[in-house]
Amino acid sequence: MSEATPELRVLEELRKADRDRFLCALAAPAALRSDLGTLYAFNAELAGIADKVTEPMLGHIRLQWWRDALADIEAARAHRHHLVQAVAELAARRHLSSQKLHALIDARERDVEREQLDSLPALEAYAGDTSGALAELALDIALPDAAPAFRAAARRAGTAYGLVGLARATPHFARQGRVVLPGLDKDLALSLKGGPDVAHIVAHVADLAAEHLAALRQERLPRRAIAAFFPARLAAAQLEQLRRHGYDPFATGSVAPSGLHIWRLLLARWLGRI
Repeated sequence: MSEATPELRVLEELRKADRDRFLCALAAPAALRSDLGTLYAFNAELAGIADKVTEPMLGHIRLQWWRDALADIEAARAHRHHLVQAVAELAARRHLSSQKLHALIDARERDVEREQLDSLPALEAYAGDTSGALAELALDIALPDAAPAFRAAARRAGTAYGLVGLARATPHFARQGRVVLPGLDKDLALSLKGGPDVAHIVAHVADLAAEHLAALRQERLPRRAIAAFFPARLAAAQLEQLRRHGYDPFATGSVAPSGLHIWRLLLARWLGRI
């Protein structure tokens, strides 16, 4: 059996680490698919560091490894790691900003510190610096000359998805001994039980995400760059799923993956809107 190509290897790793963004890459036009897959795989690698380390210092070391890898890319030095090679090729081909890539790494410092965010504005800023910034980079791939309004819209799309994702990940974080959402009682979350108190906080996060989605839908998005906005389509569906389960992420079925997501994305691509 022949060895998988580097592109397929990266996509397969993305499928295992971040199913949603794997589907976003899969549903994108062929000319964007591999590059979006590489960008999202890079993000998944950074986002997964906190799950893989047992103490903050080890997480900081891994983040520094990626900073050093980006420095190698900037200096045109060869690198043996297959994902670093893929990111280097992507950055050169699409002229991605090194500063923006470094910012994605910096935003993950909070993850490895395992700190609970202290307010909704702080949660919104974190979602913007991670998922929102990633969506802007996706737009840089899909539409390098995008107008500032479209860049702001991409950040909204990513921020909305990030907020919904943080709410949905509450049980996952709790199983790791982490609490992220502001105002959520740690003992309650770590008990792995939902209820009205959890739902109340998640509902506030959902409202904030819905505001970003509502503003996004007022924009006439560039059709040829719609793939960069795909996460917002998933966020809308996931918000509705949470709503049906009373905004309790611990409720059975409230955060279950949907087999309809790929069709939602393909329809968004066909219609040219989220």
